[in-house]
Amino acid sequence: MKKTLVFLLFGWQAHAEETVQTPSAPPGSEILLFDIHESDDGELSLGKAHNISNSKGYDSQPRFSKDGQFIYYTHFENGQMDIHQYNLTHNVSTPYMVTAESEYSPTPMPEKEGLSVVQVDVEGDQYLVLLNNQLVKEKQTGRYSDLKQVGYFNWTQDGYLWSFVLNDNNGGDLYVQNSDKKATKVTENIGRSFITDARSEQLYFVDKKTTPWRIQKINHKSLTPKPVMVLPMGVEDFTLDSKGRFWAGRDNTLFVSLGQQRWYIAHEFSDPHYHQITRVTTNPQANKIAIVFAEKDNSE
Repeated sequence: MKKTLVFLLFGWQAHAEETVQTPSAPPGSEILLFDIHESDDGELSLGKAHNISNSKGYDSQPRFSKDGQFIYYTHFENGQMDIHQYNLTHNVSTPYMVTAESEYSPTPMPEKEGLSVVQVDVEGDQYLVLLNNQLVKEKQTGRYSDLKQVGYFNWTQDGYLWSFVLNDNNGGDLYVQNSDKKATKVTENIGRSFITDARSEQLYFVDKKTTPWRIQKINHKSLTPKPVMVLPMGVEDFTLDSKGRFWAGRDNTLFVSLGQQRWYIAHEFSDPHYHQITRVTTNPQANKIAIVFAEKDNSE
């Protein structure tokens, strides 16, 4: 019987399990899109919520396209994870590409067309794969390298790839690859957020060796992480918009950091269906934010 390595990308703590059964469905979640309004004196507020996934079950890991016209996200259906795309012009979601494997973490590449994703192969190992639905079918998918058990990742300028790779302690270590695709370990015990600045010069990630957890930044020129600021207690997911503002969420509260020194409450959601924020992402223009909330049954 084949052993399958299941990397749980949807929990607060990523970990691995060896199993001989099909993985159960992850907890349900919804992606809601909001306009970000900024007054003349700099006060921030959110517009009306728009549910872009609008389906029961797991929908998460949203990421805007480079032009801000699409939101790519991970959708669970019929025992498999696939990448879907939401068109902001036509307000409709469709599959980005249908494959036989499960894919996670859709991420545009700064210097290439298409998407990069984590794909689970038939042995249960996880590799970074490049997808492009505009190419002829036989060229639409391709494995990037032999580095396996990749959970999360992002790209910086000149083709540098940064990856969260599962370690033996049910955590993740940071690796970097350049064009020769040789993987170099940079640091240990990191979080799952991999965020770049607007020019893709710096990678921002979470150092979980400290208490509280801290955002750090790094680039390929020095490979030396530098501390930026602490996260709200219990939070490991954040994003950085093109205006230099950090955003993060906990329970029903959305936080923002305007000067990368302290956190402020940007919004508290009073609707009981908007709870347990897990992920946030902003568009390139920094005037829209997609927030992932846990699904709440009507009986709750």
